[in-house]
Amino acid sequence: MLKKMARLRLCAAMIFAASPATAALAEDQSVSLNEALVRAGAESPAVQIFQAEIDIARGNQKQASLGPNPEVSVDVENVAGSGVFKGLRSTEYTVSVGQRLELGGKRGARTRAARAQTSLAEIEAAISQAELASSVRLAYTEAVAAQSRVGFATRVVGRNRELARIARILVETGRDPPLRALRADAALGEAQAALEAARAEEYSARLLLASLWGSQTPPQEVEPVWLSSGDVEFEADLSQSLQIKAVEANRDAASAIVTRERANAVPDLTLSGGARRFEESGDTAFIVGASIAIPFGNRNQGGIQAAEASVRGAEARRALRLVEINREYNIASNQLEATQSRVETLESQTLPQAEEASRLAQLGYQYGKFTLLDVLDAAAARDTAELGLLEAKVARAEAVITLLRLAAK
Repeated sequence: MLKKMARLRLCAAMIFAASPATAALAEDQSVSLNEALVRAGAESPAVQIFQAEIDIARGNQKQASLGPNPEVSVDVENVAGSGVFKGLRSTEYTVSVGQRLELGGKRGARTRAARAQTSLAEIEAAISQAELASSVRLAYTEAVAAQSRVGFATRVVGRNRELARIARILVETGRDPPLRALRADAALGEAQAALEAARAEEYSARLLLASLWGSQTPPQEVEPVWLSSGDVEFEADLSQSLQIKAVEANRDAASAIVTRERANAVPDLTLSGGARRFEESGDTAFIVGASIAIPFGNRNQGGIQAAEASVRGAEARRALRLVEINREYNIASNQLEATQSRVETLESQTLPQAEEASRLAQLGYQYGKFTLLDVLDAAAARDTAELGLLEAKVARAEAVITLLRLAAK
């Protein structure tokens, strides 16, 4: 959990930038998970990065569809020589226009390769959007957990304050030694310090959540909603997930590049035509020409070889990623099942029993049946159960977030 939050804080630091829309968020406003997802998807600076990557690919595709421009050349011969070539008397002026003709289907192959890169960029942008949504869900879960820890710490302070009050009464009536009151006051002080720490962590969690949509103003609170097994589809077809589509798009792009490199092996033909003027006689003649490279040593063998190797690598990466994503999905599914069972046990059995034991111990302490240490031990057991339930809910939400990310389409 700590490693995930560290990565999330790094991501938030990279995209943290306030906008007029997000700065308008009032401090007394609460936010739901759906609202947080919508705001991040619409206002996060990261979204502009995703769109820019797509626009870059589309620009490259547009450029790839364009053919070569014609060329105009001007030649002046027999200038400032000697004898009959002295001065400009024997000068010849040649003006010609040349056009390189792409052979071998270069333009079509180049355009298809660029189109494949555009498709890959669009899928990668969708994956980035899904990862942003995962970051929002994770930050929201941590904010809910931090908010719950503040509520827990507040209740502990209230309980310890009541115990300190009872302890002072018992000391004043001579039923307990002064040490008991000191112990109760110390426990109250520890609880108050823990409450302040919990409040600081809760504020940081809300600020981190707001930073994911580019705001410097955190919401005052988040709705206490926990992700559970009902939020995922356990029979998801992972072969249709965005991550598999990305490696497939990468493979298709590599295949298109093979076609492009093979087309590049075919030499282009350049045709030219123009007019030549002979200054000495005042005559004009037309000229035509054609040129083509001879593919004697360079037939783009290396480019074709590298492109074909890229296709093989892309095929292997698809197979490997499919294995990895299935493994990760199964692990997360098992974690979700285990944490769901733990949440149910803690909610229905462990925590109610610990609460009842703590209540009876505190009641008995007022009537001299139990010592202060007995009450504190019972309260510690109750607190451990509540914190265990909180951590189980966090772990369950993390498993759900992982499943949603892996199955995103």
